[in-house]
Parts: sequence; C-alpha cells; structure tokens
Amino acid sequence: MTNYFICIVMLIVTMTNAIAQNPSLSLKQKKYKTSEEIVISGEVGYLSVPENRTNPDSRTIKIKYIRLKSLSENPKEPVIYLEGGGSACTWQAENPKYLNDWIDILEISDLIFIDQRGTADRKLIHIQKNGYPENFFVSEHAATTYYQSFSEEALEAFEKKGLDVQGYTIEAHAEDVNALVEALEIDAYSIFGFSFGTSIGMALMKLHEDKITNAVLVSADGPHQSFNYPSYLDSHFKKIAEMVSQNEEISQVIPDLNVLLKQVMEKLENKPTVVSVKHPLNKKSLDVKVGAYGLGLILRLDIDDVNDIPVIPRLLYGIDQGDYSLLQWFVQKRIRYALGLPGNGINQGIASGVSPERLKRIQDEAETSPFGNVVNFPFGAAVSVWPQTTLSFDTSTPLTTAVRTLFITGDLDCRTPVQQVNELAKGFSNVTHLVVRNAGHEQAMWDSDIWSGAIPQFLKGADVSGIDAYYSNIKFLPLTGPAKSHPSLE
Repeated sequence: MTNYFICIVMLIVTMTNAIAQNPSLSLKQKKYKTSEEIVISGEVGYLSVPENRTNPDSRTIKIKYIRLKSLSENPKEPVIYLEGGGSACTWQAENPKYLNDWIDILEISDLIFIDQRGTADRKLIHIQKNGYPENFFVSEHAATTYYQSFSEEALEAFEKKGLDVQGYTIEAHAEDVNALVEALEIDAYSIFGFSFGTSIGMALMKLHEDKITNAVLVSADGPHQSFNYPSYLDSHFKKIAEMVSQNEEISQVIPDLNVLLKQVMEKLENKPTVVSVKHPLNKKSLDVKVGAYGLGLILRLDIDDVNDIPVIPRLLYGIDQGDYSLLQWFVQKRIRYALGLPGNGINQGIASGVSPERLKRIQDEAETSPFGNVVNFPFGAAVSVWPQTTLSFDTSTPLTTAVRTLFITGDLDCRTPVQQVNELAKGFSNVTHLVVRNAGHEQAMWDSDIWSGAIPQFLKGADVSGIDAYYSNIKFLPLTGPAKSHPSLE
C-alpha cells in the first residue's frame, strides 16, 4: 500500500468520524479536474450554523465548502482561502480553468474553499421596486438621502422575511471557519485571505490565533479600517496624473490630469448630463442623470484596477469634449448600486465600526477632497439608520499577533493602500510585506513572482522578503480613435 493510498484512507476515516461527531456537517466525496486534466480528490459539503449566534432562536443557514486533497504525499497544514467582496469562492474548485491556478498551493497542502455566509441567499438582496432614484448619480446629498430611505425599506423587508441581517459580521464569518475546522478535526491551518477576506482572517487571528500557522493577506483591510480615508483616493489620482504627464503623446493634449478632473467636475456639477443605459432587471431603456458625484463614484470603484486605469484619461477628456459614451459604459456597469442593497454586505461593513478619531479625520478630509466622502459609500449613508451590531472584540484596537504573516499589496491600490497596510503591520511581530509595483487592488496576488513564487514558498516556510515583483506596464488608451484594448470601446 503506497503512502498516497494510506493518506487517502486516513482522510476518509477522519471525515467519517467528523460526520459522526458533527451532525451539522454533511459532505460527499467528489473528483475535480483542472483544465490541464489533473484530477484532484476532494469533498463538497455544507455546515449548518445559526444565522445569528447571539440569538438562541436564530434560524439555521448552511455554509458551503470544498476541500481539495493535496497532491503532496507529505502535505503541510491545510490552507483555507477567504474570498473578498462578500463573495462565494467554492466555484473556483468546480471550474477547471480556475482550479488549475491553484496547483501550486495543492502541491503543498490541502486547500479549503469556504463560501461566506449569505452569498447564496438571494433573499438578502433587497431590490428597488419603486423605480430608479433620479438623482442618485447627481450629488452626494441625493445619494445619501436616497440610500438612507432605501436602507429603512430594506430592513423592514428583511424582517418580514424572517432574516436577521445582524448575524452577518466579520466575527460570524470567522466563527463559521472555526466551526468547520472543528468539524473536520483540523488542529492547525494556514489562512489565505484577499481584501474583505483579510478582515475575516484577522478576526480569526484575534479569536483563534493558536490554530493558525501562517497567514497570507492580500490587499489587506484590517477590522478597524472598514471606513476609508478620502485622502487615499486623492493621492492615488495624483499618482495617475503623474503617470499621464510622463506619456509624451497624451500629455501634449492633457498637460495636467488634475486640472482636467477639476474642469470636468465643475462641468457636471453645474449641468449634469444624461446617459441612456439598460435597466439591469427589466432590460428597458433607462435615462440616468450624472453629476460630479456620479463621476466620483465611478472613479472610486474602478480607479485602482489596472484594467480600467488606462481608460481614465480618455474618459475625462471625452466628457470635457462633450462625448459621454465612455461615461455611459461605466454607468451601465455600476447602476446596480442604486437598485440593489445586500443586507449581509451592508451589515458586515457597518458592524466593524469606525473609531471617533478615524471618523473625525474622514470628515475633515472629505471637506477638501474633490470626491467628497465617496470612498465610504454606501456604508457612510446607511450607518445612521442601520441597527447597531456589537462584536465580542473592539475593532478599533489594532491587531497584535505573533502569527507568521505575509502581506501583499499593489502600489496602485487605493482601497487598501501601502501606507494603510504598513500601519496595520505594526502589530505583527513576524511579518513580511511585499509591495507589487504597478498592481492594483485586484491584481496584487496574480503577478507570477507572487502567485507561483512568494505565496507557495512562504507557505513552505521560506523567507520571501527579497522578492521584487512588478505586475505590468500601464498603457493609456489614445484619447480619440479606435482602441480595442478596453471593453468599453469594443
């Protein structure tokens, strides 16, 4: 009997024992195949947990997970992946192309994908049924007033459906992971978190540090950093403006992108434009009025993605010249923010809270930022009407931990920028921070030197502090004429 076969038998025995001792866990064996025809043994299962652990009468919800067996005969502790953006991640195991990306990790350890609570429950998304709010993209005041009313309407609807949105917090997500770890009888594991997943990971480190061997935290957002500083967006735009100034062709037309932004903002503030898009639900034509705030919201959502950065000069130049076609494309992409409210997502952001000191700085910076406080929408709008959710720990106290940790940050990330992660890392006594040049929020971990180098080597126990990663060159689109390198122009 080979060592590999012995490992599989032991895994099956362990899982059988876990099921017997944990009736809340259901699972079945399954084979997964990558796009390269590599077959991975695994299991898919569901863990039943209370929607709100502080309520003894809470309804039960199910958390989906997939555990993939390591390709190594002597695997290290399992790696648990924590997705960002309030999203599911088990689909990555079920998609051959995406599964192939995880081979480097599977050659080291078992890999566990766990979906965040609520991601499969469509009842947690409240849809606007009273028509599109006319001035949502016009001004911060209009968007805030609308979203407060929308939140009150959503909370009433959630209650009528028997949903308890206060059960959705970073602590609840962390306890779901811990419950799964206990059900699977895992004594030690590593975490791999991205964006919001890093907040869950750090909640785990605060609550169950003794079980965590390593932590890989990409585009990290600490539990006390859920509300952002407007100055991060301001400085990021100036960085892009500096990049544009070094482009010989574009700088001849746009000598200063900061000046162009001011011109365009003033133009839309004085006279909002109207673009026609398709309603995402009924597909009917919808005329959307867009002012300076709407442009700011669009920029905030896409300005740290290197796939969208190249089109920003053309977007602003087009608006200045009276061409709103690119603006129309971005409004179509982001119109859902006005029409759907995710109860789980809003609660988990607000529940983490913001310290009085941080809030004061945010308010002061918003007064002078050309974007106002757009970086904290929709949480800043909903917080005044949303019920207060109390966590068992104070998020305003920065995390201190001895867990061996690797931070990975793109230097074109303004949601979780380098300076924020450096502040966060001060509480970590065993830490490495790698900054990926010319990578945005979404791209930092996908640089080949990071994905196939730093991350697997770190999980093996190696020192990766000397790795120098560069994601890609930024190639700005021409200001006019054909350009097929961005979906807005295809």
